[in-house]
Amino acid sequence: MAHPQRCIRLRAVTDGDETEARLLQLEEKVAYQDKTIAELNDVVVGLHRRIDELFKRTEAAERALQNELGGRDAPNEKPPHY
Repeated sequence: MAHPQRCIRLRAVTDGDETEARLLQLEEKVAYQDKTIAELNDVVVGLHRRIDELFKRTEAAERALQNELGGRDAPNEKPPHY
């Protein structure tokens, strides 16, 4: 009878080791995901800055074009090659 009890104890230790290994694996996955999220956030912030810069440049180009036209609308004529 002593032998079956020993097997039960070993199984409990093995289950504990398996749970510990699974927990460690999950912690590693979460750490990797946190790192990936931080990297992706940096990319999004950089893209947002670039979009802001391009938006400002577009607005400046529109203002310069309006200044060149003197406040009038661009002519709606067909180019001479038509």
